[in-house]
Amino acid sequence: MTMKKQNLSLSGIMSLAKRALRLQFFFVRSLFLLITLSPFPYTLYPTPFLYAARISGQNFTDIIGGIGYGSKSGSSSNFESFSSLEDISFSSGITGGQSLRAGILSYFPMPSSVSDITAVIVSTYSIQLTWNAPSADWRTGAGQTEKYLLRYSSVSTITGDYDFLKAAEYSQAWQPLSPGAGETYIIEGFNPATTYYFAIESINSHYLRSELSNSAAAVALVPLPPMNFDLQTSGNLVNLSWLHPTGYSTRIRFSDRFNPIYPYEISAYQIFRATFSAAESWQFIAEVSSSALQWTDTVDLGQGEYFYHIKAVNKAGQSNPSYVRGSVAGKAYYVAPDYGAMLEIPREGLAKFVSGETDQMKTYTVEISSHGEDIGGRVVKSVEFAAYKGGIEKESNFKLDKLSTVSLYYNKSGDLITSSAIPDYKRISLFYYNGARWYQLYGKVDETNRKIQVETTLLGKYQIRTVERLGAFSADISGRSNQLITPNNDGKNDGMVFVFDNPRSSAVKGKIFDLKGAFVADMRQGPVADSLLWDAKAEGQTVPGGVYVYQIEAEGKVFNGTVAVIK
Repeated sequence: MTMKKQNLSLSGIMSLAKRALRLQFFFVRSLFLLITLSPFPYTLYPTPFLYAARISGQNFTDIIGGIGYGSKSGSSSNFESFSSLEDISFSSGITGGQSLRAGILSYFPMPSSVSDITAVIVSTYSIQLTWNAPSADWRTGAGQTEKYLLRYSSVSTITGDYDFLKAAEYSQAWQPLSPGAGETYIIEGFNPATTYYFAIESINSHYLRSELSNSAAAVALVPLPPMNFDLQTSGNLVNLSWLHPTGYSTRIRFSDRFNPIYPYEISAYQIFRATFSAAESWQFIAEVSSSALQWTDTVDLGQGEYFYHIKAVNKAGQSNPSYVRGSVAGKAYYVAPDYGAMLEIPREGLAKFVSGETDQMKTYTVEISSHGEDIGGRVVKSVEFAAYKGGIEKESNFKLDKLSTVSLYYNKSGDLITSSAIPDYKRISLFYYNGARWYQLYGKVDETNRKIQVETTLLGKYQIRTVERLGAFSADISGRSNQLITPNNDGKNDGMVFVFDNPRSSAVKGKIFDLKGAFVADMRQGPVADSLLWDAKAEGQTVPGGVYVYQIEAEGKVFNGTVAVIK
């Protein structure tokens, strides 16, 4: 198709500029030619030349186009072209003594588009964007682009040029890196309780814009649960108090943990009540402002025990529940989101979780997470209990002050645990990972409620596995934590722990003797209920180095072994 040559005066060119955005070529079934001026100020370009570029709109498909200018000789000597339309040409009449220029219309290469932009909230006001730098020429993949055009929306995802046009521009002067290099930028001024959508275009030295990138979302963040949740009763009054959480669910810290920003960090607190600690259905009973850190409930405590938890709320939604507190026993219960595991801490063991401190970073909380990737073979269930200082900082060597109950629930379905004449307490066991190896802790099986539990001071990873058990007291060398004791208080092998199976809760005694048979010391309670510990001491004093004999006795059975003390 041939376009008739037209003489365009400078005033004619400016008239075109007022009526359109940029010169564009696209094909949709048949060839159309739209001629407009570039959106960049015309003063940026050499006056004798008419520039062209593609655009797209709401009602037509975007086709890759280009930009070019003609010269009297038919093509310009100072641009890179990779194609031309020989049947389409134009001429421009330039006044003021400048010569007429005409020529064949050619294309500059477009820059490649960004296809892997991602967005992550990293602070109360900041979002991190990452992508790989595009090239200035989409055809060859070579050349460094000149700049980026970044836009964002809090209304909807950006999936096309029309969405991109409506979105707000984020002002920046970033210098693009070489093609393929990783770009990372932190952008400021955003509310983390709001979801933002981002898209970007690259611009090359010919002032051509790339195709639109993929759309990236920085998803709004809910807060962590409240900290330091306490419960006190007086008559029929149940007095609840708590502290602000210290950050968001992703453990990004608030700007000021003592004064969370309303409504993006904290907007309110909600109180819930139930009659069972691990209830799946909780009654909403009150909502208080973000500045209120206490509330009083009136109930008839003579009717039984009530349980409470608190949720923090911000513009993005609710937090997970806090740990549960009971109105009678005063215990704290950490319940897994899927109700498949629970940690029960007695009132006397709550000093690290509930105190008179007003600084959240001086107390702890526990998070329970499932590890479905571990399930298979003999592993029926895998759960991790992790302590976080202030709800933010993970403590890998955390120990509970008092024996607390870890419970893992199981189902009899599929191929893992099936109905059988053999009782469950003879075919499933609880295992614990100490960071180096797995230990069999056995555990008490509650077949009626489909759970297995152990009393322990250890947090970490626990698993239910199918394994044969005698159903009576038993012990073997696999229950010994280590054979060498180095009592130097470095936290490594300062003592020896021996774990045994005791499903009948029989009385168990453990004693230490020297190689001559002389009594040295009694073993004491270990870190789990069915375990004994020797710390290489006798009457409070560290024993001399050497080899010692341990003897564990229960239900008329005696287990012996040796352990060496190295000083």
